[in-house]
Parts: sequence; C-alpha cells; structure tokens
Amino acid sequence: MSAINAKRVWLGGLVAGLLSNVLGIASAHFLFSADVEALMQRLDVSFGPSVALLHISMRFALGVGLVWLYAAIRPRFEAGPRTAALAAVALWLATFVFSFAGIAPYGLYSNRTLLLAGVWTFFEMQLCAQAGAWLYREQP
Repeated sequence: MSAINAKRVWLGGLVAGLLSNVLGIASAHFLFSADVEALMQRLDVSFGPSVALLHISMRFALGVGLVWLYAAIRPRFEAGPRTAALAAVALWLATFVFSFAGIAPYGLYSNRTLLLAGVWTFFEMQLCAQAGAWLYREQP
C-alpha cells in the first residue's frame, strides 16, 4: 500500500471544492433563495462578505476532505468511480444528513426544503467526488 499523494489530494480537492462552490451558489440563487431570504428576515440577519467567505472556504475544505477520503479508501475498494461514489455517500451522511437532521426539529426550513436540499447535496457530492477522484493519482 502506497502513501497518499498529498499534492493530488489538494489538486483534486480544490477542483471538487470549486465545483461545490459553483453548484452551491447555483442552488442558493435558484432553488433555495426564497427560503433563505425568508429565514434571514425572520432571524433579522444578513449575509455579508464574511459569511460568504466562510461558506466558500468550507466548501473548499469539504472538497479536499472528500478527495482525501477517496484516497484513503482507494486501496481497499480499488480506484475508480465506484469508490468515489462510496466516499461521497460517506461524507454526505456524515455532514449533510447529520446537519439536516439537527436543524429539522427547529422548523427553520420546511420538510420539503430540507428534503430537496438533501437530494441536491447528494448529487452535488457525487459530482464533486467524481471530479476530484478523476484527478487523484497515487505517487509513482
């Protein structure tokens, strides 16, 4: 078993993070904008540059973590799209499902919105994992 190629984890992770940011911005502006705006009004909060920077940074970190997980499980499950999909499911369960289940009881968003966001993030995570895994290579 060879060591994880950190340079390729960063490369694939940054690409996965970039894709996650593009898809996240698209969903925020087209799918969930009304829900987010209504919540922000109810809570009397705003979405300024520091919040945007935090969200962008978190998505890049998620991309790097996703590719790192792919690289870590690759020796056991073999390289390829199936292993990338497994890494995406694992990270999706650990991050999005956990957070959605945590906020659901507070009624911040409707169950419909949470379900739609869960489905969206599942496919987003799958696309990001495939892109990042495609760029990952073991060290020669």
